Amino acid sequence: MTNAPAKILLVDDDEDDFIIVRDLISRIRGRQYRLEWINNYGAGLAAVQRAEHDICLLDYRLGERTGLELLRASQKFSHRPPMILLTGQGDHEIDVEAMEAGASEYLIKGQINPDMLERAMRYAIAGKCAEQNLRRERDLISRIMETSPVGIVVTNDSGKITFANQCAEKILSLTKEVIAAGTASVLDWRLAEAECGGPGAKILPLSKTLASGQPMQNVCHELTFPNQRRQLLSVNATPVFDAVRNIDGLIVTIEDITKRMALEAQLRQSQKMECVGQLAAGVAHDINNILTIIQGHAGMLLNAQPPNADAARSLAQISSAAERAAGFIKHLLTFSRKQVFQTRILDLNTVLRNMENMLPRMLGEQITLETRYGSGLPAVAADASMIEQIVMNLTVNCRDAMPKGGRLLIETTVLLIGVEQVRKNSEARPGEFICLTVTDTGCGMEPKVLQRIFEPFFTTKPVGEGTGIGLATVYGIVKQHHGWVEVNSKVGVGTMFKIFLPVVYAKAAVSTVAAPKPETIVGGKETILVVEDESSLLELVRTILEHYHYRVLTASSGAEALRVWDEHRGKIDLLLTDMIMPGGMTGSDLAAGLKKRQPDLKVIFTSGYSAELVGKDFGKGSAAFLPKPYQPEHVARLVREVLGHAPGNGRETVSVPSGGRCLMPA
Repeated sequence: MTNAPAKILLVDDDEDDFIIVRDLISRIRGRQYRLEWINNYGAGLAAVQRAEHDICLLDYRLGERTGLELLRASQKFSHRPPMILLTGQGDHEIDVEAMEAGASEYLIKGQINPDMLERAMRYAIAGKCAEQNLRRERDLISRIMETSPVGIVVTNDSGKITFANQCAEKILSLTKEVIAAGTASVLDWRLAEAECGGPGAKILPLSKTLASGQPMQNVCHELTFPNQRRQLLSVNATPVFDAVRNIDGLIVTIEDITKRMALEAQLRQSQKMECVGQLAAGVAHDINNILTIIQGHAGMLLNAQPPNADAARSLAQISSAAERAAGFIKHLLTFSRKQVFQTRILDLNTVLRNMENMLPRMLGEQITLETRYGSGLPAVAADASMIEQIVMNLTVNCRDAMPKGGRLLIETTVLLIGVEQVRKNSEARPGEFICLTVTDTGCGMEPKVLQRIFEPFFTTKPVGEGTGIGLATVYGIVKQHHGWVEVNSKVGVGTMFKIFLPVVYAKAAVSTVAAPKPETIVGGKETILVVEDESSLLELVRTILEHYHYRVLTASSGAEALRVWDEHRGKIDLLLTDMIMPGGMTGSDLAAGLKKRQPDLKVIFTSGYSAELVGKDFGKGSAAFLPKPYQPEHVARLVREVLGHAPGNGRETVSVPSGGRCLMPA
């Protein structure tokens, strides 16, 4: 208690009683008291409501009213001071009624002495302070419980939920009415052990914890609701014991970790992509150089052989095998988004229609191909060859899922993605998107397979029948085009892939992406500077270009290329340079230096892989790109296309059979 005088309110209609109480208080030693006297019921009730006193002494008789009535009337006041009822004679019934009405003490006037009065007032004031402290602590605990970001559920010994905070109500779709009705039980939860993101088969009801008294800590569970909605939860369950150590109920904490698990899965996927990309990047340059030499020499020998010769068939097999190896490297780079691409403003429907003659041959006679292309579809900014790669890979995947035949449907629509869909898929973004849907009626996929289909090298096919990078490549291409993939599959029903690509609002003309027609490749008399550090490859390119009557100058490094340039006084029409070269000067460094000397110099970059080119879009630049490996006619066709346009004219894309597309310099 503090040293400040305690304020006492005396409500008594008898002045003599006031004088007696005043005298008793004056003889109390120790703490000082300040007494205020009110002699009627109404004023007394008003004073109690103002809560300006530390304690109230209340006479039982207040004229026509009683102190018990005032006690009961004041119960509704939130800050009522502690109250002691004074009466002239002891009456057990009045004592009980006073206690029930909230009196702190019941004293008989004739028996009161200073010590007794002081003790009663001190205990009453202390009790009121303890009550207030307890109320504050309970309020604090209640606020903590209700504002906790973790769901908290309390049950009785039979598992019935007696309390759930706001977070738990939201996670479990509970209401306070349901909880109050006593119809909700944690024993009804359909909990299955989850492998941190995947559904499990082992049911782990909380009844085991309730029966054994053993806590359940940080277990990742999947909760299935009656409407089949599923959530991943982190669950902790702690038994509550009574005084004799019997289990009295449970305290269960739940945290919705569905989004967190999805983000962690995306992180793991990104890390896998990065590992695969690093592996592919480490070998792509050297392997593609080797494959270019194999394909180049095989191509030249093949052109020199009669079509039906045994050597021609063998050379064709060599060239085909080299092309398959190159495709494998390209898939790895595509999946890890470490490849070069060339975007154009495209009509997606036109790209798909150009493939319609080829797809039925891939599917076979047992599978029916249907198409539904949305009319008036907006344009997309995309690399046409990569869009074709997406459709090819999905078509092959769907075909393999329908070994006994079925139906494959390809659709295009324009969709407006809203906030609700973004909440369901963390990769989605709001806005207008083209949706390319590929649906099959095949065998479908189990959930544990579905969640791994975009992992590199994951496949359910027998050894030798699948590489496991087809769908991974689709994922990489779509991500590089700033889109995302959604997959729905049901065993025995089929699978639906949805590819979302952002709409382009541009005035640029939409390319028709017509398939290139066979043509005769012509050469020329221009001078070409070829820069390549791989001597066998350098000699191959020289041979190819000289076969087409070009004048060819060669260099094995950037520094040597500058010397050759100076020796010929810049009378060079085209620079064809590798990106990675010894000596610290890259192909782009060399091209930039020579363009300062001759701004209208035509440039073709070539590379099997270069970190400098990762993610570069040659659809937005002025240089052409020739991906390795390539056939001799690829080089000749691209060189002719580049040189065949006067400086300042527009450029066009040249189809390259190895899978790349080369933008002609503008």
